[in-house]
Amino acid sequence: MRQAFRFGLALATALLAAPPVPVPAATRAAILVHAGFGFPEENNLRGGLVSGFGLVVSIAPRVNLTAEYNAWKDTSKQSSGKLYNGTLTLAPIQASIQYAFYQNMYFTAYALGGAAYIVSRFKIGSYASVPEVRIEQSVDNGWGLFGGVGANLAVWRGADFYFEVSYMRRSLPAKTVVHDMNFGDSVSPLTANLRHVFLKAGLKLSF
Repeated sequence: MRQAFRFGLALATALLAAPPVPVPAATRAAILVHAGFGFPEENNLRGGLVSGFGLVVSIAPRVNLTAEYNAWKDTSKQSSGKLYNGTLTLAPIQASIQYAFYQNMYFTAYALGGAAYIVSRFKIGSYASVPEVRIEQSVDNGWGLFGGVGANLAVWRGADFYFEVSYMRRSLPAKTVVHDMNFGDSVSPLTANLRHVFLKAGLKLSF
């Protein structure tokens, strides 16, 4: 018991004597790098790895402004009235506000919300057709909203580990174009459900 008390006293003394670690991104700007995974709501899409980078700056006590670029690919399975087999590449350029609802010297928990301009590209894969018919599909670019929660953990001076869970809400117009050598082209509109849940982890490097 006496040894445990001495160890606790020594640890407390060391922590008090150590230089304070700044709260992540609360008083300075920081560069973000992260990776994660996207889980699509649409049942004919299968999510993929997400990667990105960004910048966060403090604009008020407990409030940060964040700008990010993300990119990932979903694979699709042909379904009636939806995208055919293929690869959907998504690249949101997003801005958000973070509000720290809990904060101490080493840990910060925050809520976030914002908007993203989503750049989309769809590459169709194999499909059943006759030689005279060629099919193309495309997804429009457009705006989406997102929100979530996150946490920072200071790991060393100027560098913090962070984790976020977020949800992006967006359905974008898309179309199927059938090129028929005998009957010409026909266009069928459809809607691509791009709603996703994201899990991301990364580093926040202050400067």
